[in-house]
Amino acid sequence: MVTIRKGFVWGIIILLILSFAIPAFGEGEAAKAEKPAHYGFLSLLPPVLAIGLAMITKEVLSSLVIGIAAGALTLTGGNIIEAFKKAMELLINTAGDPSWNFRVLLFTVLLGAIIGMVSRANGPQAFGRWAEKHIKSRSISLFITWCLGVLIFMDDYFNCMTVGTALRPVTDRFKVSRAKLSFIIDSTAAPVCTLVPVSTWVAYVASLMVPLFEQYKLNLNPYTVYVQMIPYDFYPWLIVLMVLVTSFTNLEYGPMAVSERRALSGKGLWDTNIMKNPPGDEFASLEKSEKGSAIDMVGPLLGLIVIMLFAMAYSGGFFEGKAGFFTAVMNSDSATSLVWGATITVILSAIFYSVRGVVRLKDSMEAVIQGAKSMMVALFILSLAWTIGKTCQELGTGVYVSSIMSETFPTWAVPVTVFLISAFIAFSTGTSWGTWAIMIPIVIPLVVAMKIDILPCIAAVLSGGVFGDHCSPISDTTIMSSTGGACPHIEHVNTQLPYALTAAITSAVGFLMLGFFDHPFVVWFITIALFFVVVYIMHKVWTGESPVKPQKALPADQEK
Repeated sequence: MVTIRKGFVWGIIILLILSFAIPAFGEGEAAKAEKPAHYGFLSLLPPVLAIGLAMITKEVLSSLVIGIAAGALTLTGGNIIEAFKKAMELLINTAGDPSWNFRVLLFTVLLGAIIGMVSRANGPQAFGRWAEKHIKSRSISLFITWCLGVLIFMDDYFNCMTVGTALRPVTDRFKVSRAKLSFIIDSTAAPVCTLVPVSTWVAYVASLMVPLFEQYKLNLNPYTVYVQMIPYDFYPWLIVLMVLVTSFTNLEYGPMAVSERRALSGKGLWDTNIMKNPPGDEFASLEKSEKGSAIDMVGPLLGLIVIMLFAMAYSGGFFEGKAGFFTAVMNSDSATSLVWGATITVILSAIFYSVRGVVRLKDSMEAVIQGAKSMMVALFILSLAWTIGKTCQELGTGVYVSSIMSETFPTWAVPVTVFLISAFIAFSTGTSWGTWAIMIPIVIPLVVAMKIDILPCIAAVLSGGVFGDHCSPISDTTIMSSTGGACPHIEHVNTQLPYALTAAITSAVGFLMLGFFDHPFVVWFITIALFFVVVYIMHKVWTGESPVKPQKALPADQEK
């Protein structure tokens, strides 16, 4: 509590100082005369404050608010009243964006409704009993979670919210910490989306490359470039591999080892000092049906996956004969498809439970409301995270970082430098797509001018962007992974960050080697080997007691 108060006090003090200091830099007048490309070092204040205070106070909402306020003060030249108006305008316009953000918020509410209905039908408990009979080891439960995350590759948001809901009863049974579950969810969301060349992410990256290829007269197919780039995309490969390494070995380290040890010792699946009931885990008081079975959980979630695929194919023109199935999925309006799929699933699930006599229609509607309420924290954090991202965009945070780090450098340093710049921007802003929108138009002209291979440079941009999207405290997928895994957000960030940094540092070495050796598969294997060595060393350096993982399911009455 003392730490939290100190963090908030320092945040308020910083904002007061900014309100007096910013006019001295003349930023406000410059903004009124002609909007600058960036606001110098002040462009870094919102993400630095938000991330720093979140780590210190372990409280995300207030930290994001202070970061947004700092950005608004910068944009308005330190005028407190104008800053308040600017911050509210950014929040309303960003969270209310009808083309994407509002639809994601609506999907999150609808998915909460589905989870509420599944819980009311007693599906998770029934599925847990089934899993106890068929899944006999902790490692296999983690592997199945990993597999489901890899299989749901078409959209990262859908992945984050579905995997945790489906596998949480199983991982709870084997006393897997919620931090570990959230890490697996997060590591198989954005990273996998970039490694599988059939997703909305591929279409987005291709759309960024097409006009640049035309402008610089590059006779290249953007989709072909993307596929050929995949072996160079080190960070997603390594972080996905990290899940398998820590699932089948005892090589945990850092805060994750602490969380795992606490869970295995029966002291709690999450850190109750941070949150008593984390988002997505608020159905303890909900009345449960006595007629529920495993199908009452598997049915709605499997239906959601199938309906989602067909909704994406429909929005991409498959049923109109405009494209093949996978092409239509790749070119779909994924945000709209998420809402369509979730809405249809809510309706069909209510009918399914009613026909089977498991839950009455009236009770299903009550569960829908309870489920929607459980997502409120996630909705607030998502809205504020998007707002601070928009604030950084107006401040030119990405432009400033790239301008100070992309000075003249030798050819061999281009891939690793591009990776480091992209990683810093993505971590600071919490967005991979935004980072790519900034960096790809910078990197392709640079590649043309320096006459170097485009593949490792594009891969470096994508890897850096995925790093930030994967582990930044203000990333929307990080937030949704916390919610999907029912883990306090700060615990999820703190526990997965050492693993993410391990993969990022090893990736940087790989990109550095690409500057000297034009043999991607040789560099790939060397990087993988180095990664295993680093993980082993980190495990040995970590002085805490390593968690001892049981091989069999523990009794249900000891789950928490």
